[in-house]
Amino acid sequence: MASVSDYCITAGTFARLCGATRDTLRYYRDRGILVPQKDERNGYAYYSHAQIASYFFIKTFRQLGCSVEDIQTYLLGGERAPFDAFVDKQYEALLQEREELERRIAVIAGTRDLLAEIRAADVGGPCLRTLPDGMKLQTTSILSEPATSVGEIMPDILRHLHGGNIPAVQTFPIGASIRSEDFMKGEYRYRQVFSFAGEQAEGENILPLGGRACAVQVCRDSDGDIEKHYKALRDFLRRKGLKMTSDLFSLSIVNVIDPHETRRYLKYLFVCVD
Repeated sequence: MASVSDYCITAGTFARLCGATRDTLRYYRDRGILVPQKDERNGYAYYSHAQIASYFFIKTFRQLGCSVEDIQTYLLGGERAPFDAFVDKQYEALLQEREELERRIAVIAGTRDLLAEIRAADVGGPCLRTLPDGMKLQTTSILSEPATSVGEIMPDILRHLHGGNIPAVQTFPIGASIRSEDFMKGEYRYRQVFSFAGEQAEGENILPLGGRACAVQVCRDSDGDIEKHYKALRDFLRRKGLKMTSDLFSLSIVNVIDPHETRRYLKYLFVCVD
């Protein structure tokens, strides 16, 4: 244990040696994890050289995401607080953070791929595209009636968004599907709300997309009546002799194609085909 005479470094000098701020040192002092000694003769606080190592111990584990509370528990626990248990706890916490970070990376990577696909499919009319392998959807059945517009199915969208935090499912962007039979008859009632999910997603409402070959169409709100785009896609399917192997999926997304559009949304229509 350091003697009083070992405490000979002023707070300002200690801060410079450690590259710390005075506010940080005061915070650690108040939490009882890096406490200087007060000289009763002049009222100044002094640190010891040994506390430089203590500061960098605290800094290292703070950078690793360790809470001040955990550091405080360890430092004030004396010999009853084993260092290996302290390190193991933080190691496990970092593994969990890495898993969450990888999930977030997968979400943003999927969004990037989707935006690239929308740009490639924006050719002014229907076209054939090949979607990524292993794509899955999380679905929520629509209970609203008549379910012919976004406004009418908003309660279902909210149920979908608040239906549980399933790993590997992203809540943006979301869309709605129309049953294939209804679509081909020109009846546009929404059947399900859907979100994209990763290959590892599992659950009762997690479904495979149903194929990679898709007929797709990109349309903007400013293009006018959405039904003309439905008709164009339906005529394309008939003209090409394509059979629908999934519902028609209508994905609403912020307009990344042309940010100067009067209205800022577009729809990405796609259906798996054989």
